[in-house]
Amino acid sequence: MYFTKLRRRSFAPLAKLIFTHLVFLSTLHADFPSKPITVIVPFSAGGGSDVFVRIFQNAIRKNNLCSQPLVIKNIAGAGGTIGSRTARDAEADGHPILCLHDGIYTAQHYGNADWGPADFEPIAATGRSGVVVAVEEDSPYSSLSELMQEANQRPYQLVYGTNLGAPNHYSALFLQKGKPGTKFRFTQTGGGAKRLAQLKGGHIDLTGFSVAEYQQFKDAGIKALASLGEEREPSFPNLPTAKEENIVATHSLIQFWWAPKGTSKDKISYLQNLLTRAMVTDEIKAQFKNLHMEPIIHVGEDLIHAIKQRSKGLQGITVEKPTPMPPLEWIVLIVAGVCAFFAYRENKTV
Repeated sequence: MYFTKLRRRSFAPLAKLIFTHLVFLSTLHADFPSKPITVIVPFSAGGGSDVFVRIFQNAIRKNNLCSQPLVIKNIAGAGGTIGSRTARDAEADGHPILCLHDGIYTAQHYGNADWGPADFEPIAATGRSGVVVAVEEDSPYSSLSELMQEANQRPYQLVYGTNLGAPNHYSALFLQKGKPGTKFRFTQTGGGAKRLAQLKGGHIDLTGFSVAEYQQFKDAGIKALASLGEEREPSFPNLPTAKEENIVATHSLIQFWWAPKGTSKDKISYLQNLLTRAMVTDEIKAQFKNLHMEPIIHVGEDLIHAIKQRSKGLQGITVEKPTPMPPLEWIVLIVAGVCAFFAYRENKTV
């Protein structure tokens, strides 16, 4: 019932958006798109972002929404920054575009990239994923407030598995901010499946999952303590929010579409219209429901506002980076050199 109401409320403005963007079609270049539209996904094939873009690829193809196909190009590595850099440097003719979630904000904020939203032309934001905080099924913590109290009294003792600099990491940073004095010890784990393995193996005390990931993994012997939404997740109505546990922390994941800087407004309008029409197809509606995603869409001024809000939300987040390791290769070289020197002296003396 709740999801039905949410879906109606979220999709209601789409008809108006479609009509508005159709007006732009008459002014578009007749030859656009003149070749396949390449969507750069800065993660490996089969991952969440890849699956998300393929949903749009399928919906656009099945409903004949574009004269050219969408072609997915996976450029994985360095937490999505290799792919985003490739998109940033691509030709601004409307054919190469990027689909990247909040990682475009967190990578810049963390220092993993010296580029961010301002270095692209925003196209649209489509879909919001909720986040849950989870522990192993036999964990001694039965509520988020209890766990956070422990992290407050014993800072840096609870190990949080995450991808450093990625949105999953920032979910934990928002948690820390939500209860001043709380400190986790972060460890690099990897994607959702790897975080699950680390949690089940007892190598970490807690981690964060998207709602879809948790739905997939929950029967493996883990339990969610809370979600980080403004309201309870429709898929898990009995799961309290962090705010209900007196932790002032909210976080979610929104999928954004970007074009290289300098892409013309008429091409951006065409792409906005394409994504807007795709959002009302039966394929998108069904898949968003399966993925437990809220079917939001932002374009135009709504999109600019959403981008500003996401960037603003990171301003109060303090990042404590791990102490850099000493240059081991130089240490080994120096030690070897010293040993060689004394060996030489010893042989010369003999």
